Amino acid sequence: MTLKQIEYFLKVCELRQISECSKFFGISQSAMSIAIKNLEISLNGNLFDRRGKSLILNERGRAFLNSITPVYYKILEIEKNMRNSSMFDISIMSSQNVGNYLLPYILSDFTNKDFNIDLDVIICNTERILEFIKKNKCDIGLIENNLRDNEVSSIKICNDELVVVTGDKRFQDREFSIAEIANLGWVVREKGSGTRDILFENLPKNLSLNVILELTSTESIKRCIKNKTLFTCMPKFALKGELDDGLYEVKIRGVKFLRDLSIVYAKDKDESETFSRVINILVEKIRMYHNNLTL
Repeated sequence: MTLKQIEYFLKVCELRQISECSKFFGISQSAMSIAIKNLEISLNGNLFDRRGKSLILNERGRAFLNSITPVYYKILEIEKNMRNSSMFDISIMSSQNVGNYLLPYILSDFTNKDFNIDLDVIICNTERILEFIKKNKCDIGLIENNLRDNEVSSIKICNDELVVVTGDKRFQDREFSIAEIANLGWVVREKGSGTRDILFENLPKNLSLNVILELTSTESIKRCIKNKTLFTCMPKFALKGELDDGLYEVKIRGVKFLRDLSIVYAKDKDESETFSRVINILVEKIRMYHNNLTL
């Protein structure tokens, strides 16, 4: 069964005569008859009763007509949208913190744009995102890391700062070296997390943290350390409105935990106008909301 056969079938249902349909499409009557007969063969039975020069829909034909008509017009709509470059399905993978604290503000913005776009969003860690981008299983990645990978294209969104946080109020508004608190209990993100990487990359050489627990989300870490003498390192933007109520920032002397928030995509990506617009919207909006949450 082909789209052209369906088109011929619908016109025969309307005009009822092969001769009229062949004139409409500018083909011979024999070509039209063969096309209809091949359609019936592919569907394993006649769709019309032949009465002289007229073709009358039989019970099978009516069932097929009712089923195929909305499908046919949906195909035409899809074809039109694709030809006009107005229909897209873009997959986004976001790191945990960007996905949970920044991206939700942005996603609704895409529903108001003047192009037809479906976004498929998955949240996981930076390591996994880079793996999927390189394998072309994802279109856009949002990561939290100082990227050093020549196998992907990247655009820096903004600078980002991580802060050390505890649930013990005694450490509030006091300054410590990281060595002074390294032996206390630390709860950190899992391996593959950009947040974890930045924490450990910025520790002084030969200094180890007393990691007692690894968790896969910032929210679970917050709940774990709240009002306890436990420590972690997390993005400042993930703490808006939560400090000084069971969670307290610890000032660290001599160490800054800084990184980039970036967008990544495949090195050989064919960047359509719509793809570029999505990238630009993400950069602009994430930068804006990040600024709002860190001031």
